Amino acid sequence: MNRKIAGLLVFVFLTAWSAAAIAEPFDDRDRPPSKEQMEKVRKKIETMRMWKLTSALDLNEKISAQVFPVLNSYDRKRAEAEAAVRDGMRELREAVKEKNEAKMKAALGRVEQNHAALQRTNDEERAELRKILSVEQQAKYVLFQQEFNRELREFIGEARERRGEGPGRDQRFPPRTEDERNRPIRSQPGR
Repeated sequence: MNRKIAGLLVFVFLTAWSAAAIAEPFDDRDRPPSKEQMEKVRKKIETMRMWKLTSALDLNEKISAQVFPVLNSYDRKRAEAEAAVRDGMRELREAVKEKNEAKMKAALGRVEQNHAALQRTNDEERAELRKILSVEQQAKYVLFQQEFNRELREFIGEARERRGEGPGRDQRFPPRTEDERNRPIRSQPGR
């Protein structure tokens, strides 16, 4: 009897999934993700980071309640600064293509300002976290950030590969070994 119910559930799931796939416009996979889709992905990443960070730093409820509002606040500021950096780099590329020295100087100035603003944001975040976290937790946080960002770059690269957008892995960083991928973040002293 249980096999019949399980088989029926699988059939219903596959039918519903197939219907949803057919109803979805076919060329949506070729378009860049919408702002709503990007926001959903950002929230999932944020949730995953909070969960992993809580574990990696052995955060209790009290400390978590202090840390995550700080991180969320600076994440928003950092996103704005990073967008400004990307915009500046786009302007710089266009100026170089046009071989327009005046535009290059102006774009270089904006890029430098935006990088300085991004660095200030990172420095302010670290100063706030120093008030909350122990020295050991601060050290673990730095290591966690490096590893989490690396995993995120790899994940994004793999997603781009699946979408057919070229090489998935950031070529500046060598691929991690299977052992490195399976090792928990908090036990990676050499990173």
